[in-house]
Amino acid sequence: MNVTRAVGLFVLVTATIVPFLGCGGEANSSITDLGAYSDQGPPDAAAAVDALDIGIEVPEKFDAAADHEPFVDPGEYDDGPADEAAAEDATMADIGADETGPDNSVPGDIGANDTSLDDVGSGDQGGDTGVEDTTADDGGGGEPIVGLPYPARDMYHIKGIQPDFWPNKDEFVNHVTGGVSMNMVWDIWEPTFKKPPCGGGYQEYDGHCFKVDKQVDDTIREYTKRGVIVTGIVYGVPAWARKGNTGCSPISPAFERFCTGDNPADYARFAGMIAMRYDGLHGNGRIADFVIHNEVNSNIWFDIGCGQGVACNKDAWIQTYVDDYAAAYDRIKSHQSEAKVLLSFDHHFDHEFDKPADQYPTLSVKTMVTTFAGLIGDRKWMIAYHPYGPDLLKPEFGPLDLPKVTYGNLGVLLGWLRQAFPDHPHAWEVELTESGINSSTPNSSEAAQADAVCRTFINVLGTPGVTNYIYHRMHDNAEEGELQLGLVRSDNTYKPAWAVWALCNHVFDNPPQLSCGFEDLPYTRLRRSVRNYTITVRHWTSSRLPPDGYVEEASWHLHRDPQPGTRLLFECLVEQIWPGPHTFLSFDVNCEGKVNLGPVGYIYENEAPGTVALYRCANLTGLDHFVSADAGCEGQKVEQLLGYALP
Repeated sequence: MNVTRAVGLFVLVTATIVPFLGCGGEANSSITDLGAYSDQGPPDAAAAVDALDIGIEVPEKFDAAADHEPFVDPGEYDDGPADEAAAEDATMADIGADETGPDNSVPGDIGANDTSLDDVGSGDQGGDTGVEDTTADDGGGGEPIVGLPYPARDMYHIKGIQPDFWPNKDEFVNHVTGGVSMNMVWDIWEPTFKKPPCGGGYQEYDGHCFKVDKQVDDTIREYTKRGVIVTGIVYGVPAWARKGNTGCSPISPAFERFCTGDNPADYARFAGMIAMRYDGLHGNGRIADFVIHNEVNSNIWFDIGCGQGVACNKDAWIQTYVDDYAAAYDRIKSHQSEAKVLLSFDHHFDHEFDKPADQYPTLSVKTMVTTFAGLIGDRKWMIAYHPYGPDLLKPEFGPLDLPKVTYGNLGVLLGWLRQAFPDHPHAWEVELTESGINSSTPNSSEAAQADAVCRTFINVLGTPGVTNYIYHRMHDNAEEGELQLGLVRSDNTYKPAWAVWALCNHVFDNPPQLSCGFEDLPYTRLRRSVRNYTITVRHWTSSRLPPDGYVEEASWHLHRDPQPGTRLLFECLVEQIWPGPHTFLSFDVNCEGKVNLGPVGYIYENEAPGTVALYRCANLTGLDHFVSADAGCEGQKVEQLLGYALP
């Protein structure tokens, strides 16, 4: 992204603001119990939610009770609080010569060194990784499972949050939150190299001592107890591990941790330690999803030693990431064979963003993923995507957002993955691990944020293949300036967006209270919309929201997940045939030569109870397409019977 200056925990971009690794970073403030929900709330909040017409009530301001621990900054974006730094200095005082860094030779067997599996502070450094003790037959005659099976997540629990260490974890559970993200920051866990014996408060692993981040440790354990799936964002290269990257030019001192390391084995060791400690079997909770670095198609977040006047070598950039990913993947899978290991990307999707020689270089998602896939072997990679709107300060997004892929045209990514990797089903699943909507003026408002949050859910749920949507973030961070993505204000009062986010998927209420697309599950809602241009019309058929100016005419339901006897339909774009674009549906992943806007759902091939026939139609000029339940296409041209949908 074209960054012009760094401000606190975010960087100001030419038309947008990029959050400083939105998956983390907390403001130093005291946050307390949110209190009970009611229909009382700030008048402006209630009015804003009423305008959405989705039947959601706004909670009142939460009680600033005195019995909660103060909100503590874990130091993820700086050198840490002064007291933490002092404690660390005292703990590390005996390291001596080891501070210069480790020998880069790594034993081939990750279990070669004893590692503690006890809780933090036990002081017991005995035991090995125990991998062989956590295996189980997969029941299918294939490779044995190492560790636990992958946790089940139904679509009502697709909703997740970057919790900002919110003290009332039960509140998220009560609002059917399926997941949280946690920053696993290497340079906090291993700021200097320390050999065993490690002592209390450390995790020993493969001849290294890792200083356990207690706040993170406790949080993972508590969310796991509550059945919430934890995604770990694994990043932050310590100074001792990147001494050879002398060309790195971070945009501010806080970004030095995004300089790439010297040896992939060092990063992989940290990832392996995290996978072992948080495997769900040793009392520390579980991380089931591992994101390898952050937004690696941006030089700001993954700096191999170029940028800001020095052109990047595209091949070296991608190979550096491949090496880190492969090493980390193998370590993680040795402890948790069913864990998901993901690549992290921002919204710069198409080839227009291949700009390795820019002041702030970028590579497109297309280029990076295609090259990566050819180098990574048979590892089952997946994408962790950040579908922020085209302008991070504004709440608008839509289906014509290419060359970026955003909340508005999210299906483009899912369609392209099926096109590009037809023989790799693991690539067809995408997790959204960081994104949010700004609420600050003059570019947005709290009412606009609330409306946009609802629309993000409609599009996410309308896109088969998206399995996790982590909203960034719970609480506004004053240090992020104008970029106010939180669901709660800095003064600890709710925004209207909190009510939308929290209450949209109350599937366990009697009766269920569902909105923003959750009311359609387990189906997608296929909408036929129209725009009247006076002299003619254009139709838009999609499971996601149409462009501005289109009005819904009819809708049907398709399965979101594959079912026996169904086929997947794709939405295809016919661009700018005067006076405007339109879409049609096709079973062809290549969209008959048009742009694939993504999957819309699975339709029955044969008539089933309760279904209606659905036809693809064109107007008599062939310049517009629509779908219809009328076998005669309402007097227009019948192109084909698509199948049978639910009304």
